[in-house]
Amino acid sequence: MPGNAPIVATINTHWHFDHADNNESFRSAGSKILAHENTKRRLSQAHDLMGMHFAPVPSAALPTQTFGQSEHLTFELTGTEEYVDLGYIQPAHTDTDIYVYFAIGDVLHLGDTFFNGQYPFIDAGTGGKINGMIAAAEKGLKMSNATTRIVPGHGPLGDRAALTRYRDMLVAVRDRVQKLKTEGRTEKDAVAAKPTTEFDATWGQGLIQPDVFVSIVYNTL
Repeated sequence: MPGNAPIVATINTHWHFDHADNNESFRSAGSKILAHENTKRRLSQAHDLMGMHFAPVPSAALPTQTFGQSEHLTFELTGTEEYVDLGYIQPAHTDTDIYVYFAIGDVLHLGDTFFNGQYPFIDAGTGGKINGMIAAAEKGLKMSNATTRIVPGHGPLGDRAALTRYRDMLVAVRDRVQKLKTEGRTEKDAVAAKPTTEFDATWGQGLIQPDVFVSIVYNTL
């Protein structure tokens, strides 16, 4: 936000620390914190995630306003009115995911249901699953058009074409791993089969490496 304008609202797209850790600071600055009701619940719990332990956050770091399925906001931004739609995404990256759509600006934020140019992390411990990630991408495609700017949780700013490529990659990997699992192959077998090989040069350069992604897909099917 330009200048010294106050921060009136902060939105958590889900519960993870890299998206919600500054809640207390924003609240102390006078901002309300908006999130899905599951985000408040998850932040109130202890979690072990990716080798790290997270204690329940203090009450001052919890969302101040939550919703179940959807929420609609109107903001006055630098003299221009903006309508913001918040909507729940069925369990995908976690069970706390939401989208944020700026209607006038035609900007769609998909949080960590969209990793642009990277294999995504899926948090099975708090409800994440590969089929939910695919459904979230499909939802984003239905909500967008050729001019919509699509903001990922990680990676560069995207658009409908980028989200389509992401969806297609998820579907291809899911289908291959599902076939191996249906045939009775173990997780180790599935990883050894290298079902992501053709995608690794493009998608395998982020935090989640190809073998790890195969394991995640296998264990969330």
